[in-house]
Amino acid sequence: MPIMKNENLLAKWLSGEISPEELDILKQTEDLSSYEKIIIHTDKFKVPAFNSERVFQKIIDRQQDTTVLRPNFRTWKKIAVVAAVLVLLLASYIFFAQGDVTVQTANAEKTNIHLPDASEVVLNAGSTLSYNKKKWADHRDLKLEGEAFFKVVPGNNFAVHTTVGTVAVLGTHFNVKSRDQYFEVSCYQGSVKVIYEQDTFILKSGETFRSLEGGKIESDNFPKSEPSWIRDESSFKSVPFQEVIRELERQYNVKIHSDTDTDVLFTGSFSNDDLETAIKSITLPFHLKYRFADGSNSEIILYSE
Repeated sequence: MPIMKNENLLAKWLSGEISPEELDILKQTEDLSSYEKIIIHTDKFKVPAFNSERVFQKIIDRQQDTTVLRPNFRTWKKIAVVAAVLVLLLASYIFFAQGDVTVQTANAEKTNIHLPDASEVVLNAGSTLSYNKKKWADHRDLKLEGEAFFKVVPGNNFAVHTTVGTVAVLGTHFNVKSRDQYFEVSCYQGSVKVIYEQDTFILKSGETFRSLEGGKIESDNFPKSEPSWIRDESSFKSVPFQEVIRELERQYNVKIHSDTDTDVLFTGSFSNDDLETAIKSITLPFHLKYRFADGSNSEIILYSE
């Protein structure tokens, strides 16, 4: 699509005058998603307030003795929209020149990401992954909030940084989960180095490092080639029940209230594509009951028999 046509459609989108047909055309390009991200990242820009009526009145006052045609308010509105597009284009240049890329998933959503070196990432629900595309050839560094499964092609050092610990590899398959006080790394192929606080751990294929509220646990021999959540099933081994509840909330975008002991450990799994089956899977082992609040599927109450 020609650049000028893109700008015209963007101008209509910004002013709220775009038609459904034109919006479909704009969505077929990368422009719309890119500019939506830019708008999020340009919240810090402070643009002076523009009072079009006051400016218009000043022009009228200066031209009282001339025969120049006076533009109406609709004309000024178009000028303001064009100015907004220009500001957006400038912001896009600043944003993309830095090379920063951020991918975020909402609850009940996961996505596949192809990195510049052909490494692959599957980002789980309620997670954020960021990296610098411009510097990728020299520094394969990423920041993760949440959970992701990585398939890394051989190359220079590849590091995943979280608020709790760092995972460094050369080429391997591994899963990283970093949520609140829960940090877990599982190696599915090759080996990974986990840096946690002052300690360093080397995990081989089939081994897991887990830190839960300061406690460190290592286990091994899980018989799978990828985490179960890739196949729409969340699995747990000796995990506090509250962590299981939080994961179910993310996978289904629901809110769960419980008046039971959530510190007990849970071993098992639940389906990520059937809400009632999932709830039964986590409540039956503890002889719990459940009900939907006010008939809504978005809020669930767990209670003892």
